[in-house]
Amino acid sequence: MKKYFRKDTFSLIEKEYTMNYSYLKNFLVKLTNDQNLAEDVVQEVFSRLLKEPEIILEVQYIKSWLVSVSKNILIDHYRKKKPHLLDEVDLMENLLEDHLTPEKITMRKEIFDDALSSISKEEKTIFLAKEYYGYKYEEISTLMGLPVSTIKSRLFRVRKKILSSLERGESIE
Repeated sequence: MKKYFRKDTFSLIEKEYTMNYSYLKNFLVKLTNDQNLAEDVVQEVFSRLLKEPEIILEVQYIKSWLVSVSKNILIDHYRKKKPHLLDEVDLMENLLEDHLTPEKITMRKEIFDDALSSISKEEKTIFLAKEYYGYKYEEISTLMGLPVSTIKSRLFRVRKKILSSLERGESIE
């Protein structure tokens, strides 16, 4: 790997900011439905990079890394705001389903946890890598040592299992 000087690293950070700002902000707006919060999270991600610029040289998939850091900052924000309502497993579900009552959220979380516990460790890894951490199929393929087509088909089956579990659980209401 070419050794970068600090100035080159800041130029790289600026380039990544320019290339990924809109994507990251739009991603966060979809999760939060809050323009200001999304903007704050994006700024926090890049300010962390500016504090420790050498991190960017170690990251292989920058877009996935930015999404992951953004989600972690968002999780921290919601934990500080409502620590008793959220945990890492169901954070995204709660953010996207704010129209549900607390009872329905709790019930869905239990059903979702049961569905996750009923799948294999490999299926769970693939599902969480794609749906929670935002990895690309190619990245998961590299991580798991499986072809991309296998990752896609297993993820499709896992999604069907989880959705089926959620639908069965909702019909019990």
